[in-house]
Amino acid sequence: MTLTGPVFLWSLGCATLLVFFLVVWHLPRVSGRGVRFALARALHLAVVNALVILTAAVALNRQFTFFADWTDLRGALSGSAPQTRTAVAGANAAQAARAAVGGMSAVARRSRQALPRGPGGDRVLRFTLTGHLSGIRDTVLVRLPAGYAAPENRARRYPVLQTFSGYPGGPEQWLDSMNLGGAIDTAVGRRHLGQVITVSANVEVPPHVDTECVNGSGGGPQVETWVSHDVPTWVRTNFRVLPNRDAWATIGLSAGGWCAAMITMLHPAQYSAAIVLGGYFAPDFSPGYRPFRPTSVAADRYDLIALARHRPPPVALWVQTSYSDPVSYSSSARLLAAATSPMSVHAVVLNHAGHRISLWKALLPDTLSWLGTNIPGFAPAANALTRRDPAGSASQQHRRPASRRPSAKRSIRASPTSRPLTTCSATPTASSGTAVAAAPCVAATWSTLTPSPSDDAHRQQRPRTRRIDVMGSSGGIVASRPARLAP
Repeated sequence: MTLTGPVFLWSLGCATLLVFFLVVWHLPRVSGRGVRFALARALHLAVVNALVILTAAVALNRQFTFFADWTDLRGALSGSAPQTRTAVAGANAAQAARAAVGGMSAVARRSRQALPRGPGGDRVLRFTLTGHLSGIRDTVLVRLPAGYAAPENRARRYPVLQTFSGYPGGPEQWLDSMNLGGAIDTAVGRRHLGQVITVSANVEVPPHVDTECVNGSGGGPQVETWVSHDVPTWVRTNFRVLPNRDAWATIGLSAGGWCAAMITMLHPAQYSAAIVLGGYFAPDFSPGYRPFRPTSVAADRYDLIALARHRPPPVALWVQTSYSDPVSYSSSARLLAAATSPMSVHAVVLNHAGHRISLWKALLPDTLSWLGTNIPGFAPAANALTRRDPAGSASQQHRRPASRRPSAKRSIRASPTSRPLTTCSATPTASSGTAVAAAPCVAATWSTLTPSPSDDAHRQQRPRTRRIDVMGSSGGIVASRPARLAP
């Protein structure tokens, strides 16, 4: 009898009903006065209520898979960590992060707004931001590294880690439930990671709707534009951040894991890496919300597995999934089989694990260590020295040596059509509620990756490579070229 199976749930429900009728039948027998009868009635009611709560918990667990099986539940209660296996595919993570990518990233202006000061030099600042390109007005939380406002650090620049919450959730989820700030401070103290600015924007637009961070058609919310264009440009304008793509990364859990992967893979000129905790690689919208038709061009654009197979971007992904997690395992396994160079995928596969925050919180030290070890902009010494960013200029685009140019079969081309980008006026407040002047608007140029017509011709001419099915008979991930499975 499995923990998430229907047999256990129906058996528990029937037992609850049976006990309820027995209590109703037996209550008149304990209706007398006195302490003994009062305790008996209280015990009857407590048993019924406990069974009702247990039945509801099992039903919720069956729907959301917080605990995947009995082994996972025992491990969570005893505090033991689940067994893990790792698999890698594609290029080296550092190579993917350093690769030159066509297109323009966020651009900063010379003028910057004064930051609000909270009580005791609060490091977490709350802003209300209006994106002129997306038209979205919503909340952005920024967590500053220790010493950001110190005079001796006024010329220092920092990498940016952009977070995405699960659904339902909000920008506070990573700072409160996940305690990302504490995990970063610990990693910095152990020299596993450099000082980082974290940026958390709300993505439930409109409120309480799981938009999956995509751009809706027909006047729908442009959430992808909001988080990938408006927010980074505003951050570049108002904070001392490194402009290089190897100093920008994303992190997300569950639905936010999808957002982090999607934003990074579709915008490699801005982001070089993503950490995906229990995420997936195709959008899964809320019932009743359909931003575009499943057969539309927009739907094809958000097929990250097809993107990894045919036009892999030079980005590095750290992916966590579990054999027992129906939300993330299937698409994660397919991505691992599809990814090839210049893309890099490092997958951590848990044997008995569900889909819950406590599990992902325990993995934060490993994810941040991977980020600091493999992504150059997040290395402990990467931002120790001043790396100047000429205001008003695009991020540095270094040409790849001729010997390292990607072949035509795997080339990534920037769209010849560029779009003007204008960022946003914002009204920031600290926890003390102190308002400051609105930020100026900034103009920039963006170009998006689009498939080249010649790519299809190359794919038709080249021989196809036979792959091993990534899901073996035992339920594990089987190595497939170029993926290899570590013991």
